[in-house]
Amino acid sequence: MLGFGKSVRLLKTRDVEQDLNGLFLNVEKDDEVWIITPYATMDKLTALRRVISETAARGVNVSFVVRDQPDQVEPAKKHLKEAVENGLKLYSFHRLHAKVYWFEFNGSILTSANLVDGSFESSTEIGLGIEPGKLHDDIRNWIDDVIKPGLKSLSNPPKEKHLPTKRITTKAKKGEGYCIRCKKGIPFNPEKPYCLTHYKSWAKYENLDYEEEYCLKCGKSNHSTMKKPVCYSCYKKSGI
Repeated sequence: MLGFGKSVRLLKTRDVEQDLNGLFLNVEKDDEVWIITPYATMDKLTALRRVISETAARGVNVSFVVRDQPDQVEPAKKHLKEAVENGLKLYSFHRLHAKVYWFEFNGSILTSANLVDGSFESSTEIGLGIEPGKLHDDIRNWIDDVIKPGLKSLSNPPKEKHLPTKRITTKAKKGEGYCIRCKKGIPFNPEKPYCLTHYKSWAKYENLDYEEEYCLKCGKSNHSTMKKPVCYSCYKKSGI
């Protein structure tokens, strides 16, 4: 039989809930967390909702992904409203069925349990608790390769959070821009905001709402997309 030693633990129903709460309580500011669950109708999971909201408020980078059906998207928006206001990023994914809870430096959980009331109250669930290591890293690679390209954002951060506090200065030459994924210098063209390498990567899925890292015009950190490649400040200045 295939064995993983102490790096993987079998989790029963209550273990999944307890481990998940423990992982949230032990993350630190700027850590990355991915909560991937098709169904998130958390009417009675008030303690977990509070933990998620408080975690986002502490500056942890929490991404929460649900199935792209109205009867799942709307409850998630409702129950995670406070968490989104605190910085959580809420997404949907087409025909999502995987349940993965990934915490950058603390480990991850693969489980049958969705974040719904019945999972911990009346269902029989099972899971694997995975410590940091190769398997944990492989799960993150799966998120990068499979999940991230197909995400649709359900939460748009308030624009004022991205406004600069001082005058923008940049070393870019006139007519130059920046790849919104890697910040490589490219010709400034709002219709072509990627370098060639990352355009090919984006073109595999052609998700117009997929969030990138940088502003096409100034190169500053920004939640840019193919549809909106420049930050709010550059938009206001240039009227792109």
